[in-house]
Amino acid sequence: MNLKNNKILLLIVVVFSAIGPIWGQAVYDLNFQGVLKNIEGQRIANESFDLSVQLKRVSGSETLFEFSSTTKTDQEGWFGFNISEISRFLNEGEPFSDPILIKMELLPNSNTTWIKQGEDFELSYSLTSQQREHSKELEMTRMEGSKLTAHSEDHLHAFRDEYPFAYLTGGFLLTDQPPLSNELISDLKQWILPAESEEEGEVSRGVKGGFPTGGYYRKK
Repeated sequence: MNLKNNKILLLIVVVFSAIGPIWGQAVYDLNFQGVLKNIEGQRIANESFDLSVQLKRVSGSETLFEFSSTTKTDQEGWFGFNISEISRFLNEGEPFSDPILIKMELLPNSNTTWIKQGEDFELSYSLTSQQREHSKELEMTRMEGSKLTAHSEDHLHAFRDEYPFAYLTGGFLLTDQPPLSNELISDLKQWILPAESEEEGEVSRGVKGGFPTGGYYRKK
């Protein structure tokens, strides 16, 4: 009887040992912020368009996640979206370095004026999770291979695309302590696109212990 109980206890220990590392994995949410500008450099404010977002593995064609929505820029030309628990796709399978493709497509609807009917544009980024000793290191690149400018701290990873893509300039935040505060999102926006009143080379205000207090320069 004792031998049987010992076997049951051993089985429970083995099962929970296997489950433990899975429960211990960090769960990350992703937030994207982008600003639209026309060819004259003027912000495209209060504009409606259809946004389609897909997640796929770079090594395959299966769609892991997707959504479509009618989106509208705010008075300063910004729009954004969230993907909850994006880390569930990073944690699946081996190797950890198998990148996720984040594909965004901007399409006109009946209220869109900044792109013509029948036109659209899309851009893609890859998100990679590399195992480094006892932690994971996140990295984002454009599809042609250039890395996005990155900043990391406890529970937060920020990425900024240095070069505008057509109408869009944007960046990403990932955190394992959601939801993201309005302050962090505001700092991401300023990091992506410094205020036009700032002098070239002026450093960002940053947040307390947060975004780097330098590292961006205003584009002309």
